[in-house]
Amino acid sequence: MSIKVLILGAGYGTRLQRDIRADPTQAYSHLLGIPKALLPVGNYDALISAWLDVLTDGGIDCGSDLYIVTNAVNYDAFIAWTKTHNIPADHICSDGTTANENRLGAVADIEYAIKYFELDSDILIIAGDLLFYRDFKLSDVLIRFSSLSDDDCLTVTYAVPDEFTKRCGIVTIDESLNNLITHFLEKPDPEETVSRNACPCFYLLKKSAISLISEFLRVSEKKGEALEQRDATGKFLAWAINGGKCKFYAEYISGRIDVGGLNSYVEALKYFE
Repeated sequence: MSIKVLILGAGYGTRLQRDIRADPTQAYSHLLGIPKALLPVGNYDALISAWLDVLTDGGIDCGSDLYIVTNAVNYDAFIAWTKTHNIPADHICSDGTTANENRLGAVADIEYAIKYFELDSDILIIAGDLLFYRDFKLSDVLIRFSSLSDDDCLTVTYAVPDEFTKRCGIVTIDESLNNLITHFLEKPDPEETVSRNACPCFYLLKKSAISLISEFLRVSEKKGEALEQRDATGKFLAWAINGGKCKFYAEYISGRIDVGGLNSYVEALKYFE
């Protein structure tokens, strides 16, 4: 199976940087200015270095099939990271933005990277601030993905408590239909849905579905929607799933750590000690 991996690392981590500055202990002040994807965690020099092990164990050749999109501010830091991990420097691209205020947004960054790297195959998209629990096996997910038809896509899901629905994309799943996702809500109130299946930014798209990224952005632009309406990848999933653009299926995992602010980063440190 031919698949390329795209890691999203173009965010500015404004909440984390704000938390670090406000921390009265200043125990993490040495991390100011470091993009979230490059934060050290456990025995790894960077969060995305943990993904290298996961991808390699799953049969992905990171030296040829891994790509990363970042911004102009953090580009040099990612290039420095490639030199110690045998990743080609030309597999890193900058979206050209210089601040959170002029960011493209995650979905537009996906489109930008696909065009920049001329990716023309099935693609795995991973948020650069995302970690899965140690029992995650990429090979199991890839086997499931390979069994789907050429028009179907796959993501992962895990159960969360009621109060966590506001932080996550929540999917409704029909287990009788091979875990078909029938509905997607982006960060809903608990009373909006009975489902507690959270869906992180980890998407396996078939080659035939990649064009939906650009279609979503053009539809949003035509409507005159603000960046917030097309920034998060969950907005794209809601549009694709609820609008019947393609079928998404779910694979269950035990959980994730999403590094947003300082508290979640400390959680990641404790988990990977």
